[in-house]
Amino acid sequence: MDFHRFARWFRDSSPYIREHRDKVFVVLMPAASLQQGLLGKIVRDLALLHVLGIKQVLIVETTSGERRRCITTVKELFARGLPSSRYRNQAISVVEETFDSAPPIHHGNEPRDANAHRRKQADHIVQTLDHGSIALIAPTVGHSMSTNSHEETVNNVATAVALSISANKMIVLHEPASLVGDPDIVNSDLSTDAFQAILEQETLEKSTMHRMHALLQACRQGINRGHIVSYETEGALLAELFTADGSGTQISTDDYLTIRRATDIDTDVILDLMKMDIEQDRLVPRSREKLRDDSTTVFLAEHDNIPVGCVALYSLEDGMQEIGTLLAAPVHRDRNIGSRLLSRAEAEARKRGASHVFVFTRHAVDWFERHDYLTSRLDSLPSANRATYDHERQSTLLIKELE
Repeated sequence: MDFHRFARWFRDSSPYIREHRDKVFVVLMPAASLQQGLLGKIVRDLALLHVLGIKQVLIVETTSGERRRCITTVKELFARGLPSSRYRNQAISVVEETFDSAPPIHHGNEPRDANAHRRKQADHIVQTLDHGSIALIAPTVGHSMSTNSHEETVNNVATAVALSISANKMIVLHEPASLVGDPDIVNSDLSTDAFQAILEQETLEKSTMHRMHALLQACRQGINRGHIVSYETEGALLAELFTADGSGTQISTDDYLTIRRATDIDTDVILDLMKMDIEQDRLVPRSREKLRDDSTTVFLAEHDNIPVGCVALYSLEDGMQEIGTLLAAPVHRDRNIGSRLLSRAEAEARKRGASHVFVFTRHAVDWFERHDYLTSRLDSLPSANRATYDHERQSTLLIKELE
């Protein structure tokens, strides 16, 4: 075991473990996430959240014919506890709950107090959570909801439950975790306004649109954070909740960050971003021609459409790529923009088949080491790069092996 890496990971995740403890998460699980082979892995991660003290309400989307089988399967999986740990075979209690997102029908002179009816259901859910159980709701289409499709009913219930019990997060399992069709754009943080704009611009399936509008409504009406998380990528839920970079898309009323591939039109903006770091001798100057060269790919980070950071990836031979021009505007350096840009550049290098990436730095050796870069000798580089090394600058070479 790499104890150094494990210790760093544990230290980095500890603030999130503490922050999420005793919080309430509502998780919307579409029918596609309940497939054999996927559900077991998802439940394993949900079980871990439970062990860490996170209260959960699971909203499952299933047909009336499959409803009972689905509920039984979920309960059986949680009954196994947390496999490969001391909690294996220690059953986690799952209690089936009901919740009406539309007013119930009453007869005779009975009062039609829909709010009181929902409050009673919400109170029962809260009691279930407080008693240490996971609440499971599998909505069905009743007479009071006959105008809605089954998917709409499930989504309405998820939003209504989240708001009624004052949940801290609403999580939608979806594939993929980004709604933007352009793979060069990574939306890791979105404001509700930006999220709505994407829903209006992108062509989405009807069922996806229903789920996302439910998530948007929940965030706008008081849920602190909404998340879109992949159900196919193993561990995506844990990465989203316990790492700074996350794995999916976060929605809130706060500002947001977008990372996209820069074009020639952005060159002046990138040069302006670089100016202060160059003046402080934190960054090596790059010419306009170099930034626009075919061998260079630049990614630009924008905060509320304002450029706040960038990173460049320089294509080389021998399975190596150079990462450079990595910077974040000073007022935004506490938002992990540097880490997110670095991850984006590394992902692009992997896509190109690179086995290693490297950087030169004078002032950020410790920072890169925290991101699994190792200090290396100059002769580790291809000969072309050794020939252009600036010995007077005395920058440190760090290399990372891409997994």
